[in-house]
Amino acid sequence: MSISDARANLPDLVDKVQKYSKRVTITVKGKPKAILISQEELESIEETAKILAIPGALKSIRRGEEQIKRGEYIELSELDK
Repeated sequence: MSISDARANLPDLVDKVQKYSKRVTITVKGKPKAILISQEELESIEETAKILAIPGALKSIRRGEEQIKRGEYIELSELDK
């Protein structure tokens, strides 16, 4: 969406981005220059970046995913026993 269209429709765009979790790419002279996203999506992106900045976190997450695929896990209900 061109920057002039975005400017003219900003209140509606903000509502749609928030309500439907859509992203709006804003262009200048046909080239992408910015993205409008909801506050919730931004917070999610920031939290993911924070977690992945921990040394070894991604490797640990991937290892856990592989363990789940192999059935190497304990059900939450089993922890109460």
